[in-house]
Amino acid sequence: MMGKESMLALENKLHGFHTRTKELHFSASSYSLHKVIDDFDQDLCKFEDEIMENMQAIFEFIQPGDLNPELPAAMDFMTLLEDLRGVLVGVKKEAADNMMYTGIVNIIDDFFATVNKYVYLTKIIDKE
Repeated sequence: MMGKESMLALENKLHGFHTRTKELHFSASSYSLHKVIDDFDQDLCKFEDEIMENMQAIFEFIQPGDLNPELPAAMDFMTLLEDLRGVLVGVKKEAADNMMYTGIVNIIDDFFATVNKYVYLTKIIDKE
């Protein structure tokens, strides 16, 4: 069941994805990948802000000291995107049975399409 703990767990994961994304951005092996990762990070930060604000409208506010970012294991961009899709699927499954979470599910659906766009762009870069 979704609640403040689920929200904090998601935020800790998202903030960890942001940190790992910055590491991958700074260590990219080509300008194309560097640019795609930078663009993705901006979209990730927008998603993070939007989903957390929506969740806080339902649950309690996040307070200083509540967060403990969790870095993903992924050490390459494609794996990071695949792992992020897994996180999104998990949250969507958790939220799907309650109409109160419709906004959360919609935000996840939109961002899932964004993640898929970056999977596609990364596959193109891999062909260069």
